[in-house]
Amino acid sequence: MTDDSTSYETPASDRLIQPEEGGSYLWPYTSRNRSPSDRTLAINLVIHGSDERVQQALVDETGLEWKETDPEEEEAEGETYEVDAEDETIEWDDAHGSTRYVYFDTSPHGGEGIWVTESYQLHTGSYLGSRHHIRAYTPTTDDWTAIQIHQEYWDWFRLRHTVTDIRDSQSMLEAEFLDQPYVEEVRREYHGTAGPRHDGWLSVIELATVGLLGVLGVLEKERLRTIRREAYDLLEWAHANVRGFVLAGALAGLFLDVRTAGLVLEATLPWINPKAFVAVLYPVLILGLPIVTIVLTQPLEAASRFLRLHHGASWLGRPLKPQPALVFTIVGLGTAFVVDFASLGISALPLELFLHRLGLLFALGLLAAGAARTDARGSVLFLAGLSGWAVGLAMPLLGYV
Repeated sequence: MTDDSTSYETPASDRLIQPEEGGSYLWPYTSRNRSPSDRTLAINLVIHGSDERVQQALVDETGLEWKETDPEEEEAEGETYEVDAEDETIEWDDAHGSTRYVYFDTSPHGGEGIWVTESYQLHTGSYLGSRHHIRAYTPTTDDWTAIQIHQEYWDWFRLRHTVTDIRDSQSMLEAEFLDQPYVEEVRREYHGTAGPRHDGWLSVIELATVGLLGVLGVLEKERLRTIRREAYDLLEWAHANVRGFVLAGALAGLFLDVRTAGLVLEATLPWINPKAFVAVLYPVLILGLPIVTIVLTQPLEAASRFLRLHHGASWLGRPLKPQPALVFTIVGLGTAFVVDFASLGISALPLELFLHRLGLLFALGLLAAGAARTDARGSVLFLAGLSGWAVGLAMPLLGYV
């Protein structure tokens, strides 16, 4: 955790909350920079207890052993309680993620206002897939940890994570502490914190004031979450318009293979920053999709001769007309988008993100329709599609999506 002086912009005092009576104050949001004007997501959970105990409760609660002694028999041997593991228990791993800041006012302890980075990050899921992501912030002057938890997925076109949920993630983590022997109380407090997808309620976890004797067993690391997706094979659907089915399948396969390749590389090479894989796979995505579209919609004689089978028949079939080329392109890549979102557990999209994906589909569709023609009108469609594709890729990189 890094802290800095008060030379940076500080939040208004009436926007601070005090998680513990007599303790430090907290600005209940995260920020991209050391300024409240760059606010991102609301803090949605606070766990009371030492930093070590909070981390242990989060990442390895099944290894906690607790001991309580009868106050009337102080010399008697206390009864020991061990947390039972359950199949549905969530396992958290160390996480990569962008730096976010929170603000602590430590004046009740004689200190000052400071901006700090996260003490640690945890996630369950995959960096290049879908995951629940925790950023934890622990003040050095108090025994509580402020947590921001959300669900997000890696967006290949925006080259960053997109947050899709906060409240359900908050409820999921809160439920992990219900009816646990090492938890004294689970409650919610309303602080009116405003923000996207947040209802203003803060979950508060009070860890029981009992002795932590030790950790049993070895903490399991690097658990790989299995990602399942629907199987499809468009080549077997019909004998007519074979090239259209090949085109749709190739586009969908390329897009989903990039996602799968990212997940496989992340799982097999965990010591490499996942963004290194992005630098390799992103060009494959943005160049591969239009190249595949052009090759499979143009009546290329060289490709036909190379792929020709017996009796002079090519398994690619007849060249596509402009209208079917546009439809098969939109259906193929659109199906890939739907399958991708479904496999990541995404059920709703922000309007601007939906419109952006729709624009990319029609841009690639126009490119296909133009490539399927050999006249001047085809050239116009081709250039319109290529321009739309370039603009669609540039918009999220420039911050417009």
